[in-house]
Amino acid sequence: MQKCKTILIIFAAGIILSGCGESKKVEAITKPLDPDIIAYPLDTCLVADKKLGSMGKPHEFIYEKRQIKFCCIGCDDEFNSNTKKYIQKFDQAVEKNKSNTTKSATNNSTK
Repeated sequence: MQKCKTILIIFAAGIILSGCGESKKVEAITKPLDPDIIAYPLDTCLVADKKLGSMGKPHEFIYEKRQIKFCCIGCDDEFNSNTKKYIQKFDQAVEKNKSNTTKSATNNSTK
């Protein structure tokens, strides 16, 4: 009887814990970006130019309808002290990506 009770408790704990694991997967999925927000155009930190993810989970936030990403939260101070410089860098990257996409589409349609 005690053996059956132990097996039942372990089984119930397994079900409960597997349910917790599923909720973590749901939390890890990011929400879709608002269509009014300009998506982050780089694969590197806006401030430090380090590969995103190289220092752990990137720090992300929205600034004036732009999705901004840093390699770490430590880049906040530099961004805040030179915001105009980094917004200009962001906007240039967006324009460069747009022109590359346009060229690519033009080249594919002429083939």
